[in-house]
Amino acid sequence: MKLLSSAVVLFLVLGSALAYKSYSGYQVLKTAPLTAAAMPYINRMSQRFDFWGTPGVGRPATVMVSPEEAPVVVAAFNRMRVAHEVLVADLGPQVENQRAEREALKVSSPSKPRTASYDRFMEFVEIDAHIHETADGNPAIASVLDLGFSYGGLEFHGLKLSNGQPGQKAVWFDCAIHAREWLSTPVCLRIIDEVLADPALRDLADWYIMPVANPDGYDYSFTDDRFWRKTRRPTADANCPGTDPNRNFDFLWDAGNPTDYCSEVYPGTGAFSEPEVAAMGNFILDIADNLVLYVAVHSYGEMILYPYGHTVEPVPNVDQLIAAGTASADAIAAVAGTAYTVENSASGLYFTYGASDDFAYGRGAVEFAYTFELSAGGSGGFDPPASQIQPTVDEVWPGMLALVEYVLAN
Repeated sequence: MKLLSSAVVLFLVLGSALAYKSYSGYQVLKTAPLTAAAMPYINRMSQRFDFWGTPGVGRPATVMVSPEEAPVVVAAFNRMRVAHEVLVADLGPQVENQRAEREALKVSSPSKPRTASYDRFMEFVEIDAHIHETADGNPAIASVLDLGFSYGGLEFHGLKLSNGQPGQKAVWFDCAIHAREWLSTPVCLRIIDEVLADPALRDLADWYIMPVANPDGYDYSFTDDRFWRKTRRPTADANCPGTDPNRNFDFLWDAGNPTDYCSEVYPGTGAFSEPEVAAMGNFILDIADNLVLYVAVHSYGEMILYPYGHTVEPVPNVDQLIAAGTASADAIAAVAGTAYTVENSASGLYFTYGASDDFAYGRGAVEFAYTFELSAGGSGGFDPPASQIQPTVDEVWPGMLALVEYVLAN
């Protein structure tokens, strides 16, 4: 059996080797904690180079660079007098090792009907099947949210969990709007598991959960490019497809986003130009009258961010946003000591426009809106091993529950 499993894994890995992007020679660089003086330059660099996490004052920046980009970025850091180190000298072997691990786990731990996997990262088709199986097996409380088709033709869905009480308040969670942030999706799956099992949670609110908000990109990150971030819709530059879906929402879309098609934060040709974003945004507006909490789950940074991303000026209910976020951070810390900070999205002078949480808050008038940045993992943050899934969902779920309970009590 071991020989057969090894042969199957080898076949799967070799069979996809030609299509899967090699990161041989790519490096991951990490700076010293950044100063306020450095942030305007880092902000401009982030529109051209692939910065990971959320750069900010007092926090280090991490950037992935190709062999061609490395000397350019190093020279820029030196001009800014920003100390830096090589965190990963060659990303290629780590990407290949993770892919081999993933294929091995698919053989040793196949999907089970109506059961989310927390010992490996599930692919899009498995997650979509899980959503439908959950709804089919629990028709009285679970229903599929049909959000249409992605640019690439994938049907994408969410799940509504409800006891059917009329006029019920609602809470929303979405994950993996940035394709490579695989660790976020198990958090959404864990929320489904918990709410499905506990009628008292459904008495609190109607729950809307979207485990994969960027289906084309997420699928592509499994089949072709581990660190793909954007959607897959072509742009005017044939060499640079895709739009950052978290810069494509209809809220200050054109206020300060880059126009470079190759930028990892390219915002698209217009607000809601991406069908996935338009579908999700319009659905949020449709339920906005009852929606009291919006949460976008990302990785990484161990932060709970609240609006707005384009200004450090406090919003009217900033004290409530901080209090609710702090209740969530405290619940997370109580599990294993992981310390999440609660911050304004622009507090590090790293401005964003057209983001989903700002859209929910500013356009949808959702009183509590957040972006959660989970813990880092792996070589630089975006490639945690599968062994990190279970500890992450175990510590984050109490934080999500504490957030919901605070919001609904206030």
